[in-house]
Amino acid sequence: MAIRLHSFISTGKRYFQVETQPYHITGLFTKISHAYDIGAELASTNTWYYECEEEGTVSFYQAGHNNSDDSGIWTYLVYDCPEGQEEIFRDSHIDTSTTSLDKLLAGQDLLIVPTDLKEYIQYQLTDSQYLDIQLPFAWYSDERREIAHLLRDEAIALRDSSIFTQGAGKEYTRAAIDLFIQAAEKILEKGGSLEEFEIVQHEVLKQIKVKDVANVIVEYNDYRIWHSTLPSKSKAIEYAFNTALLYISQIK
Repeated sequence: MAIRLHSFISTGKRYFQVETQPYHITGLFTKISHAYDIGAELASTNTWYYECEEEGTVSFYQAGHNNSDDSGIWTYLVYDCPEGQEEIFRDSHIDTSTTSLDKLLAGQDLLIVPTDLKEYIQYQLTDSQYLDIQLPFAWYSDERREIAHLLRDEAIALRDSSIFTQGAGKEYTRAAIDLFIQAAEKILEKGGSLEEFEIVQHEVLKQIKVKDVANVIVEYNDYRIWHSTLPSKSKAIEYAFNTALLYISQIK
């Protein structure tokens, strides 16, 4: 059974409305901006959509007549379903205002103040071209700022290396970042320093299962991977490649 959702016809899908995130907004804005570049007029198309394939969501911007109150942005988790069982599950408590998109269209970046370090790192890993990402309020001392920026660089380096974005590498990355964040928070609760955190990082890496990702590096056996990845700002990357080098030396 076909269903209509924000001017689009869909079959074999169920839609569950969720909170629209800033990166959904910037995704919509990028798509709209590109259309402007090729001569489209925003008013000429009432509905735009942006798909985030990695998380399985789709966001819709629907323009009301003469900027009326029925304008809005809706985001849904999308699941496959048998034909004839299509359904839309809406949540009236979710904010669907276009305020954030309106700011972007007016040339302003979106101000983002994460609640904690983990959320700060997550935002840094998204397309942040139109986001003004601030540190969490609790991380504004010099010492905390340095640690937060060190972890930001660590996470970005891991994200930018294909070895660490899939399979065993992805699991290794998740474990490393989660444990680094936990270690940073514990050290700062005790009034610790950046130097102490960097020492603890090495201890944390020894607790993480590195064998699988090191074997992946060895199996690639391609000097271009080493050349493009090293040296790195990421201690986790350095540790994995050093372990792979150890395996190679044992093979020889």
